Amino acid sequence: MKPHLIYLPIILLFAGCTAEEGNRAMGLIERDRIMLSAPVTEQISSIQVKEGQQVNAGDLLLQLDPRHAQWLINQRQATLTQAQAKLKQLQTGTRLEQLAAANAAMLAVQAQAQEADRNYVRMKDLWFKKIVAKADFDSAKAIKDQTAAQLTQAKQQWLELKNGTRSEEVVQAQAQADAAQASLADAQQSLAELSIRAPKAGVVDVLPWKLGDRVAANVQLVTLLASDRLYARVYLPATALGKINRGDTVAVWIDGYEHPVTGTVRNIRSSPAFTPYFALNERDRARLMYLTEIDLPIDANLPNGLGVEVRLP
Repeated sequence: MKPHLIYLPIILLFAGCTAEEGNRAMGLIERDRIMLSAPVTEQISSIQVKEGQQVNAGDLLLQLDPRHAQWLINQRQATLTQAQAKLKQLQTGTRLEQLAAANAAMLAVQAQAQEADRNYVRMKDLWFKKIVAKADFDSAKAIKDQTAAQLTQAKQQWLELKNGTRSEEVVQAQAQADAAQASLADAQQSLAELSIRAPKAGVVDVLPWKLGDRVAANVQLVTLLASDRLYARVYLPATALGKINRGDTVAVWIDGYEHPVTGTVRNIRSSPAFTPYFALNERDRARLMYLTEIDLPIDANLPNGLGVEVRLP
């Protein structure tokens, strides 16, 4: 047998392996990762869960100290009560007792003004007759003018109470009450945000803080892995874009499992992505790759991070 014929099967074997490697898309098992952060700088007052614990939507995960937020609510509640009382007072209008008191005060000033007028007339006549001094006449005139001004003021106050509150004042008071109500609602929302709850069912993945720690605003407190969706994230070579489309079903081979799992292509990115080393073989490292998400059955119960491959048509 000729020597070059001996190496021919080996060459064909390696060529077949290379072609097979080129028809695979590599990736990992993933779940949606939900990161919950601190709304304000505050101390952790209680922790209700542990890492790896299954939680349901709405479950309390962690509680920040609510005392400062509660004080703010109390303050804004008092402001709202004051604004509402002022509005109600304006809407109700003048009480009969206030109107009667203003009328009595006006009549009293009116009597004083009349007496001042009569005294002025007498003093004027006496001054013309040279019986009183000019200073006495000037004093009587000043008292007459003063009581006339006081009477005008008393009449205006009585009319103000009689005519009632102006519509502009009611509108202004209503706006102040609405602003106080909105401010109180904002404080109540801030208090509710101190109770860190699960937005959906999942598993507590990362819980880096301890009871009593003081955390800064926007710092990550809890990381959840959502239980409502399981998918494979793979990197699809550009040569396979025309062969696999959204909605197609594909066989997903998982490391350590003998049989593949059927998945549905949910999305293929429209632009190429930078690809991690593990997702490419030696020949594919220079090719464009497109991030693709393939939904898997929830009941497959596969752990995150398992390597997968999709054999391309």
